Amino acid sequence: MACAAHAATDATPTAPVPTPAEPVCDEFAIRVSGAANIDGTLERDVDGQWVGRLRRISAAKLRAWGLDPVMDDVQLLVSELITNALRYGEDGEIGFRLVITLQGVLIAVNDGSGRRPRLSVVDEESETGRGLFLVAAIADDWGVSPDGTTTWCTLRTAPACR
Repeated sequence: MACAAHAATDATPTAPVPTPAEPVCDEFAIRVSGAANIDGTLERDVDGQWVGRLRRISAAKLRAWGLDPVMDDVQLLVSELITNALRYGEDGEIGFRLVITLQGVLIAVNDGSGRRPRLSVVDEESETGRGLFLVAAIADDWGVSPDGTTTWCTLRTAPACR
């Protein structure tokens, strides 16, 4: 028997974006601006340009610190969080932050929307709704800021700074 198409769960954790542990080896932050649609959501990244750019930047940062073993996971997390922000964001811009510390990697995406992201249970025929499920499955920790505007996740790694 299949699950309900979008049965929402209460499993979306509320927690402030973690303060990265010292020392910070590397940090990259950018605000991506675009024209807002009439309903306030960010204009769609039709060609996936920002998703691809941020995946490539993240990969280059990880490669520079010898963190190739987590590259695939980080790129998938970046893809899911940026895609959700582009799909549901408001105010015409999103913020992306990647922080590499001795303990791991922090990814935080602010979409400007107070609508709280929700972890959903979907059936095998659903075409959407798996993004946060993948984030929850891959990340060591994740959450949504109390105001609902920022979704973040962390991955633990072997020491990165040399």
